[in-house]
Amino acid sequence: MGNSNHRDGNDMQALRANLARVVSHDFRAQVRAIRGFGKLLDANSGLDIGGYEHLSRIREAADRLDAMMVDLVDWLRVDAADAKRMPVDLSLLADWAVMDLLDAHPGRDAQVDVQPEMQAIGDEHLLRQMMQRLLGAAWQRAGNDAPIRISVSAGDDAGATLLRVHDSGRVVPEAASEFAALRDPHDVDIGMAIARLIAERHGGELESQTDANGTSVRVRLPD
Repeated sequence: MGNSNHRDGNDMQALRANLARVVSHDFRAQVRAIRGFGKLLDANSGLDIGGYEHLSRIREAADRLDAMMVDLVDWLRVDAADAKRMPVDLSLLADWAVMDLLDAHPGRDAQVDVQPEMQAIGDEHLLRQMMQRLLGAAWQRAGNDAPIRISVSAGDDAGATLLRVHDSGRVVPEAASEFAALRDPHDVDIGMAIARLIAERHGGELESQTDANGTSVRVRLPD
């Protein structure tokens, strides 16, 4: 019975890994084709104002679909991955995530304080993805115009690392309908669901709280 359960688990992991490859390559290739033909249509035809509005909507829908597929691929890969255990520099992962956000939003009023020498035991690839998702969500909570203020810190917690990400933003996005079956009821979007899943794959947990001072997310990662 035990061997059968183990085999079923391995089969499910393989299925998710294969599905992630299909979505990442075959499905996203179709979106790239839509974008490419949209670019050709924009450059080579005399569309009227109404035609350009329709083309803009097609492009926006393609971009949104591509982003959803990236989220789905990430979720599938996290769920199929075998989490390795080794020392990980959380401060470096946070710095990388911050640099990516600053590159994507040049000129934004953003201050992110990262505690140096934060360490944890876990899978570096998965924890980097978790940090990207946590900081991305904190960045979005500031809204479009407000200054971004985020702090990232960590400490020991009875045989575990307790990671804290606090932001001053209070913008709460509407609950996303996509992938509702994959999300914890406490998670507004698939990004936080992926961060929670990564914490759980490490035997840890994630909790968040929003009040007048902003939002605090705490992730406990056992050593």
